[in-house]
Order: sequence, then C-alpha cells, then structure tokens
Amino acid sequence: MPKMLAEMGPAEPWIAVARAANEQRAAELGLVLTARGIEHRRLAGAAGWEIWVPAANAAQATAELDQYVTENQRAIGQRRLEEVSDGWPGVIAYLAVLLAVYLCVRGGALALDWFGAGRLEAGRVVAGEWWRTVTALTVHVDVDHLGGNLAFGAFFGYFAGRYLGRGVGWLAILGAATLANALNALLQAPGHRSIGASTAVFAALGMLTAYTWRRGFLRETPWRGRIAPIVAGLGLLAFTGTSGENTDLFAHLAGFVMGFGAGLGLARWMRIEWLRSKRVQAACAAAVLVTIAAAWVWGLAAVG
Repeated sequence: MPKMLAEMGPAEPWIAVARAANEQRAAELGLVLTARGIEHRRLAGAAGWEIWVPAANAAQATAELDQYVTENQRAIGQRRLEEVSDGWPGVIAYLAVLLAVYLCVRGGALALDWFGAGRLEAGRVVAGEWWRTVTALTVHVDVDHLGGNLAFGAFFGYFAGRYLGRGVGWLAILGAATLANALNALLQAPGHRSIGASTAVFAALGMLTAYTWRRGFLRETPWRGRIAPIVAGLGLLAFTGTSGENTDLFAHLAGFVMGFGAGLGLARWMRIEWLRSKRVQAACAAAVLVTIAAAWVWGLAAVG
C-alpha cells in the first residue's frame, strides 16, 4: 500500500508515488510532473528521496513517471532491421565490374578509347550522350582512386545487400548515382568532367542512412536515438566526401541526396515480401548488369 502523508493537509492526503536514490534523480522526476502540471513535493526519506503528490493525482503521476522511465530505458537496437539476403554476391559483382573496367581503360582493350567513351563530360551529357552518367561510375585511372572506391563501396554495398537484397539494393544505388551524375552534368559548366564510383558510394551511404532511419533498428528508441543514422551519415559524408585532390564535391553531395531519397522511397513502399522474393532480386540484379553493359556498348560504338 502507498504511504500516506497526512501532515500536508488534513482534507487532502498526499501519497508517495516514486523514490529516487539521490536528490538529482528526484529533481529529474519532479520536472516530469511539473511539465504535466501535477503538484508535487520532494522529501528526503530513510532510503533516499521520495516524490509525493495529492492522492487525487496519484494515478496520473504514477502513469507519467512510468512512461518517462520506460522511454529512457529502452535499449538501442531493440528491434533490428530485417535482413533479406547475403550481401557478398553484390559486393563481388561490384568489385569485378570496377576491376574489369579499370583494366580495359588502362590497357585500351580492343583498341578502343574506353576513357574517352566512359567519362562524364557535362556538355556531352546535356547534348544527349546519356550513357556517360552510367559509365562514368565505373571509370578510374589510378590505383588510389580505385582502391578507395572499392573499399568504401564494398562496405556500404554489403549492408545494402543485406537489408535490401543483392538486386534491389544495387539497382537503387545505380539509379540514384546515375541521377546524381545527370544532375551534376546539368548544373556544371559544359567542360566539367567527372569519373569514379564515389558518386555511387555516397548514394549507397545516403540510401542506408534514410532506410535505417525510417525502417531501422532505432525505431523503438527516443527521438534522439532515432536520428542517429542521419547524424552518422552526414558525418561520414563530411569526413570522406569533402576532402582530397580532384574531389567532385557536388557529385558526392548529389549522390548522397539521391540515395537518401531512394532510401526513403524504399522504406515507405517496398514490402518485405518483395525484398525476400528471389525472382524480384534476380530481375533487379539482371537490370543492373544489363544497364551497365548497354551503356558501355552504346558509348564505345558512338565514339568509334
């Protein structure tokens, strides 16, 4: 039975509704009641501090304090993202494509100008050479640039494959990165040139940021925990995407923004049953490979 405190008023007895180990914790609980307009008093007891309220408000006060304690004791990661696939097949395909194109560019395979056909040139994209928005994502001319994109792309792509599937995840990355390259071409000067998978890397980062935020493992936590993926994503963008020689900052930012939009869309409309469908994943994976291959064939044929 709750303790009664008659000394606070003979006509309206008071009840102890909570106990705290120290005065600081008691003050914190008192602020909760103050915010709800519930009259209360803090008193030092034999085993710490006690929160007292008029008997008529005891039920409401107890409910408010219980809710506050529950909200602030939820464990981060209480409900995790559904994993729908193994992330490695998509990563292996990503590594294989970048390495194959790198060797073709460096070695001039089939006596063709792979670099000239594949790089993004803003003026040419605007003039109708659409394939460059895709092929530029696979072009690298030095080992350092290639190595960085292989490592970061594999890392983010692995989790995209785990949470969205080896097909849906990589098709979303390719689509977001292609749109980012198109936007980059439209807004830059005609002579602007860009190459590399970094736009796709930041598209993957943006997509994972949005997806984990909207459907992620922090959804059962207070709001400060739920926005953690956004803070982490922006931090990684700032740390890895804004420095270095020949960095195309706008391409990185556009990739992140387009990927973020894709992640929001997938979290909102993509059903988990579709993500678990082998047929859906196979069709999307095929679409990725066909799009990249078609873009290269078209580009190489166009430039002779």
